[in-house]
Amino acid sequence: MAGIGGDDATVKDRAGQKGRLYLTRNLWLPQKPLEAVNHRMGAWLREAMPPLPLAGDAAVRAFPQLAEIGRNHGAIKDELLTVLESSARIPSLVELHPRDKRISSPEWKNFVLELWGTEIPTNSRRCPRTTEIVRGLSGVHSALFSILAAGASIPPHRGWAAGVVRCHYPLVTPRDHQQCAITVDGTRHAWQEGEPFVFDDTRRHSVSNATDDVRVVLIVDFEPPFRGARKAYSRFRYHAIRRSTEIREICKRAGAFGDIPV
Repeated sequence: MAGIGGDDATVKDRAGQKGRLYLTRNLWLPQKPLEAVNHRMGAWLREAMPPLPLAGDAAVRAFPQLAEIGRNHGAIKDELLTVLESSARIPSLVELHPRDKRISSPEWKNFVLELWGTEIPTNSRRCPRTTEIVRGLSGVHSALFSILAAGASIPPHRGWAAGVVRCHYPLVTPRDHQQCAITVDGTRHAWQEGEPFVFDDTRRHSVSNATDDVRVVLIVDFEPPFRGARKAYSRFRYHAIRRSTEIREICKRAGAFGDIPV
């Protein structure tokens, strides 16, 4: 059942809070039933996707456009290293999206370049080449640098990105990279710099960095080529979420951290 929101200030504070998804400032949907529907539809969309997860050359064979990221590894990493010089100001996930408090920590930070098709100008201006490369890829929804500190972990969870392929492109990996890994539905994968890893964010996954070094991946969410009813549903869902008050507020929060002195 839908609900009616309050005044603008209240909605601004509540957008992204657990329990509600604000479609507009005056209309919200309850989180739990929406999650259930989202995961059911995600299973239907997954039937038309390549088997996931995939890593390295297998990921590039399934999604050839990912090779463009690898060809520009040096330029992307240079921009990332400049961003990391001001890492103390980069927000944690919960600062952007309070609903994710259970899986967030100060040791996991996110520098968002694009979210559900909305570019974050204050951030993308600091990474112009990365932004150009990402925007040249087909079907991209979101792109960000995900920064996981030494010794940090992310508990098991399922994301919201139904029908979307999530690519982790590692840019900085620990010296003992085998001790820094993601586990998706029981399959463990240790990141290695320059080797993409693709998976379905709605599948149960967790992360552990049991090293003394930071790990940074470029996350790119993109939509695989669907047809017929799946394509129509995916397009409808994309535009509905993109235009929601919730995503608009998260984009504002992400942009507020962009003008960081270098």
